[in-house]
Amino acid sequence: MKLTFLHLALATALAIGSAAPALAQKKGGDVVIAQTQAPPSLDPHATSAQAARNVNLHVFETLYARDENARPVPDLATGVTVSPDGLTYVFTLRDGVKFHNGKTMGPADVVASIERYRKGGASASLIGAIESVSATGANQVTMKLKSVQSTFLGNLSSPRAPIAIMPAEEAAKDIGKAASIGTGPFRFVEYKPDSHVKLARFDDYKPNPAYKERDGFGGAKVVHIDSVTFRFMPEAGARDAALQSGQIHMNEAGDGPTAKRLAGNPNFQVIKALPFAVQVLKFNHAIAPGNDLNFRRAVMLGIDAEEIMGTAFPDIYKMDQSWVYGGSAYHTNRPLLKQDLAAAKASLAKSGYKGEKLSFIVDNTRPNVDAATVFQQQMAQIGVNVELKVSDWPTASGIGLKSDQGWNFWTHGFGIEPFEGPVSAMSHWTKGQGQRVADPMIDAWFDKINTEMNVDAQKKIFADFEQRMVDQAIALNLGNYGLFQIASTKLKNFKAYRIPRMWGVWLE
Repeated sequence: MKLTFLHLALATALAIGSAAPALAQKKGGDVVIAQTQAPPSLDPHATSAQAARNVNLHVFETLYARDENARPVPDLATGVTVSPDGLTYVFTLRDGVKFHNGKTMGPADVVASIERYRKGGASASLIGAIESVSATGANQVTMKLKSVQSTFLGNLSSPRAPIAIMPAEEAAKDIGKAASIGTGPFRFVEYKPDSHVKLARFDDYKPNPAYKERDGFGGAKVVHIDSVTFRFMPEAGARDAALQSGQIHMNEAGDGPTAKRLAGNPNFQVIKALPFAVQVLKFNHAIAPGNDLNFRRAVMLGIDAEEIMGTAFPDIYKMDQSWVYGGSAYHTNRPLLKQDLAAAKASLAKSGYKGEKLSFIVDNTRPNVDAATVFQQQMAQIGVNVELKVSDWPTASGIGLKSDQGWNFWTHGFGIEPFEGPVSAMSHWTKGQGQRVADPMIDAWFDKINTEMNVDAQKKIFADFEQRMVDQAIALNLGNYGLFQIASTKLKNFKAYRIPRMWGVWLE
């Protein structure tokens, strides 16, 4: 079975629609985007943080990418041939693709990149079915699977912590240590962790000839601007002031009052993106009292999720506690969490918690701090003593991704995974990644959904996973939130997506 661009042409055409009328495109200029956080790493294999993805998916590319509707489409590969038994995938690579260091991409780079990700990538479980990967021709890479995996191309194309292709010499480095050298339409210029990341147009980049339009993370990536600068501005007021004074062209995360005020202003465009992420509240299962089910249930019963969401995201939230978004075929209309203070106190009394102070780590963006503050107040009602520890995102995530750092609670957005689908949503909880202690049922269901060919059976597995998340209070899904993306009208042809794509846009 050969899957090439031709097989996907009809679906892609339906996704992107008819080509828009020709517009007066202007070349040049530096677009400045304000984002709330600094990337914890610019090694694409090392992190699933949105702040890193915003940057890295301009610099790096993958064999397959996701289109506008989250379907896998060829990117650095022209297509793939799958053996009749479903165990062997032979990828043909695009010719003449250049890395930013001038080297031509070849099979050895792909093999080294995939092997590196298998060993230590931030979402390595997504490609855990690979038994071997090897160069089998001058422009060909073959991957053999341990077992049939119905979701393999979807997993391989995940942008969460992208399975990016880099030069083999960079892939030889430890996770977190690779230089920002990719094949993408922008090349890395500089990173100042307390200020900004700057990228410049890669003039040797050749857009994928199989496409005519941009399409999700794939398609034709045509760059008109000279450069893009991502400025780190956690304070909403500072982002608002910078936008209105012309210091930035786009605020990736505008607040509701500002969006309402600027909605009728001809100098600005306000784009509403809802849902953009699930607000998740995590327990550290590796240490007490997070390792106590009665304690976790007490917390689950003690929260008023809508009060948290309404305070943190007052103008752009939706109460929905499925782990995929509403448009997904796997979405379940789960009953919402209901606060029951009496039951919460009873469950707390059964636990080993004795009133000690518990650490809640949170990054310094206003919505997450607001969510943590309301949670702190709600927990006081049932007798749980919570101390907030506010830091920047790299610090908070560095602590939260380790089991022994003394944290008990953590809240943040869970955005790309519900967009990608059930396998990605489940992957964060496999092998204890999100909760720091493995849950054998979730691990077994994850393996099963990856090999299950029947969609109805996949839906049943995912529904069981969602019920397990509630029954064991693995982590709490508080609801969906959105973003107001506010941009200057000087930024032309911008279209909201999972990252602020800077290909296809220009400055007036």
